[in-house]
Amino acid sequence: MLKTKFDIGEERHVQIEITSEAGGEFKIWMAKFELWTEDEALEMEGECIVDEHVIDAYIRPLTAGMYILKYIYLIGDETWIEPVRVVVS
Repeated sequence: MLKTKFDIGEERHVQIEITSEAGGEFKIWMAKFELWTEDEALEMEGECIVDEHVIDAYIRPLTAGMYILKYIYLIGDETWIEPVRVVVS
């Protein structure tokens, strides 16, 4: 799982690049994000910006601790989820 660090009070873009294991062409039709606290409460959600194969979420974790940022995106008729651990101190 990917990991990123924040300081309390930061608002930042977090980006991931999606690649094809088979090396074929693909299009990301839409993407959204969910930011979950370590006690599994949904703190924030929204739409992502998609630029080719890069998905961008703009987040602001509210408190110190561990979060999971879930990118939820659509390629063809398949829904994919990519989690990123966010550590806030």
